[in-house]
Amino acid sequence: MSDFASPPSAKRVLRQGFLSQRLALADSRRRLLNHQLCAQLIRFMEQRAESRVSAFWSFKGEPDLGPALRVLHESGQQVHLPVLDDDGMAFRRWRPDADMQQNKFGIPEPCDGEYCPPDALDWVFMPLLAFSATGIRLGMGGGFYDRTFAFRALPESGDGPMLVGIAYSMQQADSLPADPWDVPLDAVITDSGLREFQRPGRDSWAN
Repeated sequence: MSDFASPPSAKRVLRQGFLSQRLALADSRRRLLNHQLCAQLIRFMEQRAESRVSAFWSFKGEPDLGPALRVLHESGQQVHLPVLDDDGMAFRRWRPDADMQQNKFGIPEPCDGEYCPPDALDWVFMPLLAFSATGIRLGMGGGFYDRTFAFRALPESGDGPMLVGIAYSMQQADSLPADPWDVPLDAVITDSGLREFQRPGRDSWAN
């Protein structure tokens, strides 16, 4: 599913614009939005105990989920963070006392911990630069999530993790360009709450 087709330059311009907007947030405003977003994420997971989740470490103005990840860990959730390797992206167990190291992009990753295959995760909380009203996600352009979860892009795919974008509400766009390999979101959680996108073969799970 796509909002509209466009040349690669259109995505590049959009990425620059949304990234600049996110980086321009005042510190006080960012702290408030992070607090609200973490509260929304914790509330969402309260009814979903003992899940295997993947989240992310804040990078280039992305929401800081650190406080929420600690609460999820303490409540019994298995929290994982993405790690980059020669084959792309894998997911490693994270704990609050985990040793971290920076990858080639400068993003912290767990140095050790159990791996979880992508299709064994229950929830994948994904960073993004923008999302559309139909669930199209605009990422940083590396394609790591799209390649890793390509199996979820099939209309008949009813198995595998739920893909949930994590963003500030100001990152919503009316529409976004999408390529055939772009994997759409099942939902997005922002500082304003949850928004679910209907997908073929998927029942509603928001309640």
